[in-house]
Amino acid sequence: MAHPSRLTPMAAGVALLLQAGALAGQDTSRSASHSELGDAAPVAPAEYLGHPVGADFKLADWEKITAYFDHLGSASTAVRVDTVGRSTQGRPFILVTVTTPDNMARLEEIRLNQAKLADPRELEEDELEALLEKQPAVVLISNNIHSTEIASSQGVMELAYTLASDPDLAATLEDVVVLLIPSANPDGQQMVSDWYERTLGTPYEGGGMPWLYHPYAGHDNNRDWYMLTQVETRLLTDLLYRQWFPEVVYDVHQMGRDGARFFVPPFDDPANPNIDPLLVRMISLVGLQISTDLEAADKSGVVNAWRFDLWWHGGLRTVPARHNMIGILSESASARLASPLFLEPDQVRQPQHGINFPNPWPGGWWHIRDIIDYQLIAARSVIGFAARQRTRLIRYYVELGRQAVSAGRDEPPFAYVVPANQRDVGSAAAMLEVVRGGGVEIHRARSPFLSEGIEYPAGSWVVLMAQPYRAHAKDLLERQSYPDLRAYPGGPPDTPYDAAGWTLPLQMGVEVVEALTPFAADLQLLTDEIEPPAGSVTGPGSTFVVTNVTNAGNLAIHRLLASGGRVALLSEAAESGGQRWPVGSAVLHGPDVRQILESLASDEGLSAQSFSGTVTGYQVGQPRVGLYQPWTASMDEGWTRWVLEGWDLPYRTLHDTEIRAGDLRARYDVIILPDVSASSIVEGRKPGTVPAEYAGGLGDAGTAAIRAFVKAGGTLICIDSSSGFAIEQLGLPVNDVRPAFNEQRSGSAFYAPGSILAVEIDTNHPAGYGMPEETVVFYSNGPLFEVEGDRRDVAVVARYPETGQLLSGYALHTEFLNGKAALVEARYGDGRVILFGFRPQYRGQPHETFKILFNAIYLGTANGPQRLEF
Repeated sequence: MAHPSRLTPMAAGVALLLQAGALAGQDTSRSASHSELGDAAPVAPAEYLGHPVGADFKLADWEKITAYFDHLGSASTAVRVDTVGRSTQGRPFILVTVTTPDNMARLEEIRLNQAKLADPRELEEDELEALLEKQPAVVLISNNIHSTEIASSQGVMELAYTLASDPDLAATLEDVVVLLIPSANPDGQQMVSDWYERTLGTPYEGGGMPWLYHPYAGHDNNRDWYMLTQVETRLLTDLLYRQWFPEVVYDVHQMGRDGARFFVPPFDDPANPNIDPLLVRMISLVGLQISTDLEAADKSGVVNAWRFDLWWHGGLRTVPARHNMIGILSESASARLASPLFLEPDQVRQPQHGINFPNPWPGGWWHIRDIIDYQLIAARSVIGFAARQRTRLIRYYVELGRQAVSAGRDEPPFAYVVPANQRDVGSAAAMLEVVRGGGVEIHRARSPFLSEGIEYPAGSWVVLMAQPYRAHAKDLLERQSYPDLRAYPGGPPDTPYDAAGWTLPLQMGVEVVEALTPFAADLQLLTDEIEPPAGSVTGPGSTFVVTNVTNAGNLAIHRLLASGGRVALLSEAAESGGQRWPVGSAVLHGPDVRQILESLASDEGLSAQSFSGTVTGYQVGQPRVGLYQPWTASMDEGWTRWVLEGWDLPYRTLHDTEIRAGDLRARYDVIILPDVSASSIVEGRKPGTVPAEYAGGLGDAGTAAIRAFVKAGGTLICIDSSSGFAIEQLGLPVNDVRPAFNEQRSGSAFYAPGSILAVEIDTNHPAGYGMPEETVVFYSNGPLFEVEGDRRDVAVVARYPETGQLLSGYALHTEFLNGKAALVEARYGDGRVILFGFRPQYRGQPHETFKILFNAIYLGTANGPQRLEF
């Protein structure tokens, strides 16, 4: 993998499977076939496991599940099992294909035909008619991405067995190829199974684990479907948009325990305008078929058009919709993992009876088997619909692709141009690789060209809109404007389900230009991983200087420090080699510096020049970083680990026990508190809800230890909500003036959930080194800071401008932001506290603000400013 630092920072050596190719090109070491066992009949999962699927207090773990599918694939001519890759922790990520033996015999032909249907530019009308005679529809059903939503990982065994062995379904499978992902998160499935077994029969039975159920992303693993940061996401993305191209993608989930029993589309408003109206209707149609089949089976509590909108991009149900696929989500009410629960009627908080919820659930016992029953009915409904409507599904699928191509040719924008001259060309290439990873075509200009009066150099990238996945590309590259929906005129806002804005060029600091008129250019389609143009390392010696405006510059700093080298950050501009090096530039010295820089010049486009002389700046040492990991399973902590590992910045995990023991300054220069509320940091998990070793938080002793650490010269970095802990417990002269939650939700005060905002950076402050004076942050209802009086011990590093704050997404009453601080450094004793009012590493997406986090970490060892000789 050429650029692990840009996209896949910690994947334990797992290679990207983003190259187009047949199943034969995948890891099929687990592939099982009927011939291995001759004519032996497949065994039902209940017999194989020794208990019924969905039995109370019983969970099959990943080892048992994969073993069962190995058996089924070996015993049935209707089942094929492939290991398409390995999970983050090295477990098999399997694909189970179920169809008739005749279809199985021509599976590769079917798969190649699906590729033609997905990209109809070369598909002739008579060829389509011929395919309609014989091509089955393809349905992919993904299970258990959220591992505590455990039921689908159990029921999928019964689904596969039933499909393969029930003669009444043979005719259905003639018209459908069913692709099953038994778990989109095998590591989490095993973790949850182990935790349930460990706590069964204890007071903690059925409760949550003290750690994330994905090693890095936790619940956010279903927020990764366009950014593709995690191994599992990339494996399934490859299957969807480079291997199989299904017409229908069904994502199986669970939700809370005390509401409706089952959600399925139609989705709630708003619908993203990039999703074709025909596709919106088809999604609703399939969802209503599921609802009808559940009602016919006397399953109550089914709700439609509730809570889950069709605006947000990033989920396994929503990204396929940008690829002309019917994306279906179901959400079942949860039990306590495999332990049943009982709800009295007055404990059930269901939607109001009505058209979208005509049959409320009466309450009573709720078992994991109930969840499986609903899910199996839904799965068979989707498969049956695809079989009955096979020709219509295929024809509509082709038509949606054709409409996307036509729209790209006939209406603006006609393309997005990414100029070759970028402030951070490595981030530009990383952004384009993210887009290409979703199946979008990227071109590169062989020669200069003109677009709307601007000349772009050779090497510039172009994303043409006349392609089948236009909606995906456009939705990632344009700015979002979430509609101001109200419960009633003048009433409270109908707020987004998840992020309202996600524009990648803004998040990653990449210049991208919309082409609103057609233009001519000599373009080459890129089929391999997108590489930035190589940088240069010029001059002799073992001391070099880089401008440090790129994330590759941070990689150079981290790798050099790890090798024992010397780093200085300029606090005053310097002259060398006939060039002026601005404040924030990095001087790098050491025996390994040339090798490090030449590697980054080749891989990341970093440029460096030899240097000698005296500078004024900060000497930076190897920081000893402690990252707080609470037992409340913080996703923000996981994303922080992901970024630190990906950019080669060492850290140690800190738990409550070590912090409470004190003497932290002897071991750490920097402690990072991720986005965790102040109360959660202090109190942690409630005693009696988890084993004693995971109960409680920092408490008084840990809080005192943090105070002592900072007073003794340590640097405390607080991300988003954890800033409240430092403000309160250290008595900092900074206030969070964010409006109260009830005021925000009423629509009467500032509110911005999941949007991209403009900020102004003090680039002369060490935390702002290398940043542009005007940039962006991803903001999700975080703190807004005001400093008490005119304080010399507090510095505002970033603040919101007086106008033009909202760049992408949704915000109310943005005038409240005028001049509010987004990033503050407050001195405390001999140390400092860095308060972030946003998440600079949010879901691994905002590469533009990674540097600010790294700069804050460098402050932990920064000595200066002083005169330094090189």
